[in-house]
Amino acid sequence: MQMTPENQGKTLWEMLMERLHGGGNGAGIAFANPLDLRVGSPVAVAHANGPDYADYDFTVQEIREYNRRIQGQEFRFTDYVLRGVSSKTLDADDVLPARLRVVPNQAGAHDSLLLRLYDEFEFAEDFLAVVKDTTGLFKVTDDKSGAEVTYSRINDLRESYQAAVLIVAETTPDGKGAPGKVSPDKVEYWDYWRESDIGANKTAKEFIFVEMNSDTGWFQIWRGREFFA
Repeated sequence: MQMTPENQGKTLWEMLMERLHGGGNGAGIAFANPLDLRVGSPVAVAHANGPDYADYDFTVQEIREYNRRIQGQEFRFTDYVLRGVSSKTLDADDVLPARLRVVPNQAGAHDSLLLRLYDEFEFAEDFLAVVKDTTGLFKVTDDKSGAEVTYSRINDLRESYQAAVLIVAETTPDGKGAPGKVSPDKVEYWDYWRESDIGANKTAKEFIFVEMNSDTGWFQIWRGREFFA
């Protein structure tokens, strides 16, 4: 997406503030909504996505539009923040947080990833040094086997991404951000992947995204694979 002339020289944050202050003339704020979902929409998660998701019913809790600038062009993707409630226990505390990340692809369609929250914690200088390491590698211990697995930066990049994020807590019936229910955020993130053995002599790409809130320094690590609808 090429920048329009009136946006030349403006930061992503300045552009986001203009959208928020414009307010959509009271009709809501338009945002990238490739699946045309609403806050509160149910999302079916097929069994093919793995047994961890089988006993949960998911709904959209909020929608987050990320905007990045790469070589003078804007690139957006959308996270549908999901709240999974156990269909077996019906326990309000038995909740599985997940994200459905939808990214435009070169074919003019989009790719979707199903991500789970792997870990989160307050700012730590030593962890920041890990993601800024010049090797571009990120190692985690596998929950099941206890083995250490290594991820590498997608497309062999080393720099982080800076993103201006539009957080939509409530939507209008036509799929815009409801006035007064949309807020800004600013994050820095690093992306990684690896080929993971999924059995039957097949592999699939597994992803990790390390996200740091630029204001609070709070880290979140999201981990997942391609989403099967």
